Amino acid sequence: MPLLAPPDRTLLLSALSQSPLFATVRARQVLLRNTLGGYPNSDAIFAIFPRINLEDSPFIAADNVILYLDGQPLAPGVFALGLLAQAIEPFAGPLREPLTELRRRLLLGEPAIPSQPAATWQDHRSATDLTHERIIGENTLRPLFYLRRALRAADAVVRIDLDHTPQGTGFLLAPGLVMTNNHVIATAGQAARAQAVFFDELPDAEAPPSEPPRPTVVAQPAAGSPFLCTSPVDALDFTLLRFANTPTIPRYLPISTATPKPNDRVAIIQHAGGIQKRISLQNNLVAHADTQVVQYYTSTLRGSSGSPVFDDAFAVVAIHHASVDLPGPDPNTKSPEAAFYRNQGIAMRAIVDYLRTHHPALLSEMTVREE
Repeated sequence: MPLLAPPDRTLLLSALSQSPLFATVRARQVLLRNTLGGYPNSDAIFAIFPRINLEDSPFIAADNVILYLDGQPLAPGVFALGLLAQAIEPFAGPLREPLTELRRRLLLGEPAIPSQPAATWQDHRSATDLTHERIIGENTLRPLFYLRRALRAADAVVRIDLDHTPQGTGFLLAPGLVMTNNHVIATAGQAARAQAVFFDELPDAEAPPSEPPRPTVVAQPAAGSPFLCTSPVDALDFTLLRFANTPTIPRYLPISTATPKPNDRVAIIQHAGGIQKRISLQNNLVAHADTQVVQYYTSTLRGSSGSPVFDDAFAVVAIHHASVDLPGPDPNTKSPEAAFYRNQGIAMRAIVDYLRTHHPALLSEMTVREE
């Protein structure tokens, strides 16, 4: 039974037809396969695909997709169009807020009607007949050690100051060995004036007295030559620095040479805005990855340059360095709301290959997970 009311259909049609993930026939195929696969009814949904004309204009192709998928469940309470709305939501521009509301209703399988009191949804079946739990939309369950790994990884993330002024973010790969962006620290002269600030974090107002906040530690450039190597902004945009008096931490960050897949999730721990350390681990889907760059929707701010981009095991898969944008449907528009945005990091695989060729001794200090 179709779920979409006419206004909701118009909204989803506009968002889907304008999405960069729907720009080409190949992109449409990948979007549908990646979004709708892995559910009990996925095969039945995929059997509909030959009837969906994906080769026409984005608007007509989107209209076909919505026509055939409206009301189609992938699992109890999980509807195909809800997942599709969720997949395109991160870059829906000015349509994002209404699309978010629509996605919530569609993932719950709710018809497009105003919100109802909780009592409306009271299930009067006996307890033995009830379904006591279900995955609603994306499976967001994680083992508890995910949080512990995040906290251990956070100890290795530092604020990079230049002349005692916040400049960016960096991360500790081995005792004293810090990586950041070239556009954060580009020269030996800057390296000699840099500081790495550890444990600059907002205190937890609810922490017990037995867990007082740690004082910040300001590491100074190592004696001799703290500027170890660099690659310019238009290449790999990274710099390796040596600092003295860095604190001993339980876990120096491992590097992974694996290439993330679209719709994997990547978290970023960062000194966003140049202030206390923060973590971004929501709306953090990978949009594209290859051996050179990783693009994602994880949030960053000025000051996040040089942050580690983590996979779910909190190994570093990229170093964040830029935001990139794609013009909207009208390439002549000057409105920023009409563009689609991604954040981008340099893939650690590319940096490891560079270090292996040019600086093998530095690479030997690091923990590298070859994949």
